[in-house]
Amino acid sequence: MTVEERVRPTRSGLFAIELVIAVGVFTLCAAICMGLFVRAETVSRRSADLNRAVSEARSAAECFKAAGGGLERTADLAGGAVEDGRVRVLYDQSWQRIGDCAAGAETVFLLEIAPLPAEGCAELRVLGPLEASSLLTEDAAGAEVLLAWRVAALEAIP
Repeated sequence: MTVEERVRPTRSGLFAIELVIAVGVFTLCAAICMGLFVRAETVSRRSADLNRAVSEARSAAECFKAAGGGLERTADLAGGAVEDGRVRVLYDQSWQRIGDCAAGAETVFLLEIAPLPAEGCAELRVLGPLEASSLLTEDAAGAEVLLAWRVAALEAIP
């Protein structure tokens, strides 16, 4: 047997190598695409939460203005409760208002209206998503602030 007979490349061997390389490239592309789809879902969910937060904050700001800055009346109009000198409205993960306690909800969003020292002004914040258990321990300090606005009870008329 000569050297030429042992080293002779076959077409099927080259085809197998090409096939393995092609499968590897397609696998890499598929992995990258799957990562992008997962990230797109996360961005979409966050965007939907932010849109709902803005909508609910606008509604609460209008309630604050309609109440003339009164916390009790604002809480009645917004569907929340006054706790520790601030209006708190709780929402579940699908942005439905829930009662004073977050029983049955895994995650919640919290809308707060806190009066500022300036007469007739308040800070409106939407926090979330929070674990419902963190509200019971008053540990909402580490929550992400989706938005924060300053609201005046009466608009200044020039």
